Amino acid sequence: MNVAFDLNDDLTTVHTKVRRLTTDMSKVAYETLPLETRRSIESQLGLLRRREAELVARAEAERVAKVNKALGFPEYSMPQPFLGDTATSLSVWSQHELNTVYERVGGTVTTRIVERTCSTGSTWTATEITLTIEVSGIGPVMVSTDWDEESGGRNLPLMQAIPDAELIP
Repeated sequence: MNVAFDLNDDLTTVHTKVRRLTTDMSKVAYETLPLETRRSIESQLGLLRRREAELVARAEAERVAKVNKALGFPEYSMPQPFLGDTATSLSVWSQHELNTVYERVGGTVTTRIVERTCSTGSTWTATEITLTIEVSGIGPVMVSTDWDEESGGRNLPLMQAIPDAELIP
């Protein structure tokens, strides 16, 4: 049960090595192996898991950078996980900000009625506006916001692109 560790391994290779090592471990009575062997295996597995985490983080950072570039967002812009953002599903503050993205890159505009919940547990109904853009090498990216009547903007190009503008109350 020995797997060569190489800092130049890509994510697929690291996944394969982790899978091979854990499969090999399951084929033997691991606890009966000599202590030195177990320590060696655990060390290898620890190194592989750390490398795996580094590669996953790097791949995600590269995805975020590609999306930011495609949308015209600043390089330092990052998804906000506490808002439910991911590299390919982002939220913006208002329909005006979403319209700026729409005018810059185009895309498909849709709306849907959603129920939102705040930290106190209270809920409300909102109309979510989503702009979907196909980003080369990434796939579909969705940028969303909730319609805010007080902000106005029914005449924005984004709003005119909604297939059924009647969805906005």
